[in-house]
Amino acid sequence: MVSCDETRIELVPIIKDNNYKNGCKEETVTFVEQYVKDVKDFSSQYGSNINIEYHKEVYPIRVSIYETYNPGSVIKISARDSYGQWLLLWSGLPQKVSPKPRIFSPSLKLCSFKTKVLRLEFNHSQLDYYTELDAVLLIGTTELILPHVGFKNRNLSALLQQLGGHSSSSSDDSYNLTPDHTKAHCDLLKLKRTLLSKLGLNCHCIPPIEEAFNSLQQFLQEDFPKLIKDINVSSQSVHDVSANSNTSDICGNFSVLPDETVLKILKNLDLKSLCRICRVNKYFNVIARDALLYTSLNLKPYWNCIDTSALSIIQPRCKYLQRLDLSWCGNYESITSQNFIDFMHSSGCSLTHLRLNCCRFVNDHVVSEISSVCKNLKELCLRNCTSVTTEGFGNLDKLHCLERLELYRTSIETAELCSILKNNKKIRHLNLAGVNDRLNMDEIVGRSKLSRQSEYVPSHVVLDYANGGVGAPGDSLRTFLACCTSLEKVFLSALRGLTDRDIEPLLLCQQLQQLDILGARSLTSDICLRFLLCCPQLRMMDLSFCDAISDTKVQEWRQLYPHVSIKRSFQVSCRDIPRN
Repeated sequence: MVSCDETRIELVPIIKDNNYKNGCKEETVTFVEQYVKDVKDFSSQYGSNINIEYHKEVYPIRVSIYETYNPGSVIKISARDSYGQWLLLWSGLPQKVSPKPRIFSPSLKLCSFKTKVLRLEFNHSQLDYYTELDAVLLIGTTELILPHVGFKNRNLSALLQQLGGHSSSSSDDSYNLTPDHTKAHCDLLKLKRTLLSKLGLNCHCIPPIEEAFNSLQQFLQEDFPKLIKDINVSSQSVHDVSANSNTSDICGNFSVLPDETVLKILKNLDLKSLCRICRVNKYFNVIARDALLYTSLNLKPYWNCIDTSALSIIQPRCKYLQRLDLSWCGNYESITSQNFIDFMHSSGCSLTHLRLNCCRFVNDHVVSEISSVCKNLKELCLRNCTSVTTEGFGNLDKLHCLERLELYRTSIETAELCSILKNNKKIRHLNLAGVNDRLNMDEIVGRSKLSRQSEYVPSHVVLDYANGGVGAPGDSLRTFLACCTSLEKVFLSALRGLTDRDIEPLLLCQQLQQLDILGARSLTSDICLRFLLCCPQLRMMDLSFCDAISDTKVQEWRQLYPHVSIKRSFQVSCRDIPRN
């Protein structure tokens, strides 16, 4: 993604001197166009979301996303205010569009606060490969401007569409500015030229003091007594209805059903629906808080509203909590480490699955608490939890039931990992992507004696030896793969020194479904063909940036083996680069 320090500022007049009495100054609106200053946060190696920061706070008018390769994955754009709250500016389904570069610029909802932090969320389900972005342009103003009252919905984006300039001929790609990118923002130019007639500043006319006093006095003498009388009458009516109604009248047929049946029905509802049901009446308020409805909680979709107060509301309902996904939640100090530790004390003893991916509140104290409280933990996901040190990871050897452990982009060291593997011989899924520069894989394989543990046969191992991008893996990888003949998914991306000999043991994996060898410059087409012939369950193979494998071979294999999705991201070979 391009990060550009240049910020373009333009002052556009909205009221001219000759339109008002002498002495009135010209009023202007400041338009700001800026590119990303910094990437504040991101989800994982799979690109589910990214938080980006800009130089200046503005009221957003347009967000233009420069999708260079594989467009169509952006599904949400959100803005963060100064209090840490998020507003959804746009949402949509993933798109299946032409694989050409485009400027994606959807219509935004009205944002009544200034922002300089945006969040983009992605869904790659409709794409053959991951999206690659070059830049994200934010256009906004330093003053809040709105269409005049007469304009439909008072929506600035709708006004821009009416002015024209970024409507695509294809209804499936209506937010594409690329067909005529030189005129991509001509609607904004029209808007600036007609600013006085189309828009108004978000200001209000304050009446004179005498007029305001008279209006207030009239309200207190005439309207206020009537308002109080109406409130009293309404309250008495509600009281009478409540006194003459029983539970059967309020709850309808639900009151006839036993609680067990009602609970079974309510188990089909998501968390948001359960919270709404609590507000229906006293009966539903009680039964919708039953702990049996909260044995599995996925709070990840509600990352923008999960904070300390939300945890405290949920906490009394989590007596039997077994699965918890808090990924993406609590960042920007909306949840502190102590808040989560308190939650673990009251609700963590029954946990078997815990996902805390990209949670900034996870530190050594949190990991220590997890190790002490969650003795039955089978799954622990700590992707991108960069605040945990060696001291924190040293506590994980207290766990003995782990089957899935994800440590992508963490600071785990060789000794701590060996100790964890030694005490958790049932591990079936191990993600060490992005941490291998700290790990000695030869020592890990040797000390944990994986090759001699017949019970250690993982079905899904994620390995990433990004050791400077050039190092060879050594014998550890071959030794490890030789004893794991039941592997289904293997990710060896960014291991440039990988050779045919290193991955030959994988040919014995008859259940192999996915093989990611992205960036392996030394691999030949011979070993790839052997995988296509020897692995009948193979469904995906990523050969992006494998320099020794030609595009011609890839196209040939795609025709011969249509059941295998062979991925090949865009790459430029030396002969494609023009020479002077």
